Amino acid sequence: MAHPARQWTLRRRFTRLLLFAALIPALLFSAVMLWQQYRASRTSLGERVGLSASLTSTSIDDFMRSRLAGLTLLASTRDAPLADWSPDLDRLRQAYPGLTSALVVDATGHVVAASPAPPPGVLGTPASRVDDRDYFTVPARTRKPHVSDAFRGRVVGNTPLVAISAPIVRNDELVGVLEASINVESFARQRGEAFRMNGYEMLLLDRGNHVIHATGGLPYGFMDAVSDPRLTIEADAPSNTARTRFEHDMLDGSAGYVARARMSSGWTLVLVAPVRNLLLSVGRNTLVLLALLMLVSLGVLAATWLQLRDLAQGTGHLLDTLRKFALGDPLDTGEQAPMPRELQPVASAIRDMSGRLNTAYGELSNALITQRDLAASLQRVVDDRDQEIADRTAELRNAVDELEKLASIDALTGALNVRGFRRDIGALVEDPECEDMSVGALIIDIDHFKAYNDRYGHPAGDTALRRVVGAMQSCMRGASDTLARVGGEEFAILLRDADIALAIEVAQRICDTVRDARIPHADGIDGVITISIGIAAQPSPELMDHLLSQADEALYRAKRAGRGRISR
Repeated sequence: MAHPARQWTLRRRFTRLLLFAALIPALLFSAVMLWQQYRASRTSLGERVGLSASLTSTSIDDFMRSRLAGLTLLASTRDAPLADWSPDLDRLRQAYPGLTSALVVDATGHVVAASPAPPPGVLGTPASRVDDRDYFTVPARTRKPHVSDAFRGRVVGNTPLVAISAPIVRNDELVGVLEASINVESFARQRGEAFRMNGYEMLLLDRGNHVIHATGGLPYGFMDAVSDPRLTIEADAPSNTARTRFEHDMLDGSAGYVARARMSSGWTLVLVAPVRNLLLSVGRNTLVLLALLMLVSLGVLAATWLQLRDLAQGTGHLLDTLRKFALGDPLDTGEQAPMPRELQPVASAIRDMSGRLNTAYGELSNALITQRDLAASLQRVVDDRDQEIADRTAELRNAVDELEKLASIDALTGALNVRGFRRDIGALVEDPECEDMSVGALIIDIDHFKAYNDRYGHPAGDTALRRVVGAMQSCMRGASDTLARVGGEEFAILLRDADIALAIEVAQRICDTVRDARIPHADGIDGVITISIGIAAQPSPELMDHLLSQADEALYRAKRAGRGRISR
């Protein structure tokens, strides 16, 4: 008979050992996994914030550069008296909605025309003088376009502003300065809100390290001076190249990454990315893992208890039956035998039934049951492996599709490579809806680019390539136009639904935009990077190789004519 005080001794010991063997490795594995996840997430955060700073500084530079180009064009081509420029200022603001106001200032610093018009009586008074503003003094002194530091409006409104300006020069004499003010919120607020949604803080500084814009999580306001060396960068730092550092004590005392990028305008973009969000994520994962471990522990306890209970009952009943059979006693299938002691009944039954045939039959029956269970377990494993293979096959197909997309993109510039360009041409030729569509082609070559690499080095050459591609993309009509890098410094543009006149217009705009970008090139034309463009067009997508060959021949005619121009 089983002893009540020692009935569950083996069960308790087995349960403790099973919990120890299952939980300790699980806890260690979870701790290592959480630590590796945190390290990987922190490294990824640093890379993301640096890349975001570089891309955003480039985006703001392109925003300011495009508007400065329009302002410079107007200042260099308008011949009317300065007081008659108000309609031109209105059209300038309509063309660039981000401009809050525009002024024409004479050579002495007096405002002579403005849009919107100031209150009556302001023009001609001391209040209309701007000779103390850098947007007047710098272009008046250097005779070059200028992007100002932060300031508040005085002639038209009192909002936080930055300005772009260009000198008005006639017959080598300074006639005045054309200035346009840009509300800081028009180009900084949306970017700042997007960064805050991702847990970042954005700070934009002018040349004097005064705040142009700061998101709500930073303790700075407009035009506040920033002296924290963690948020500033050297004046000679490379343009649009982020410098990222991990700081253990940032503005609010928490740790995180700070990425700083100097822009070509002299401004500084700063992104602050605290790691507290990563810690919160790791904390949530820790709670999930702890909850999972608790559920696993409860499951192990329940399964162990049920299994051992069934095993103890079944073994006790079986041994009692075998003992009766060995003694020749009649078997009573309805009788419930008491729970035996855990090891003693088994040893007693083995001694009683040693050598009997029924023991062998019982062992054979148990072996068959075990084999059946193993076969079922093996079938479940096979089914699981089949499902895993199917899942891996689907993942592999997706990876192959993604690699196919990546294989069509030039990694340096983001434009299509030759493979992607050929695939795009094939899609155009095979599309029945494009059968009667006129097609234009531009073959573009950066002038004297080998000399640029020899003088400035290949990293600077890569940056120049990206800037030239950005300038070309800003001149394209939309997603229907295709830009591809087909050589080291050679590019091709495919214009859908474009005749020769439209192709010439787009080519001239691209040529002028690249020149106006003023990318320094001591060995280039006028000391800047220029491009030569060959143009061709045909009424349908047939014979695309012939079209590209015509554009290539036109490119060589542009080079022979002196480079820095277009040719058809």
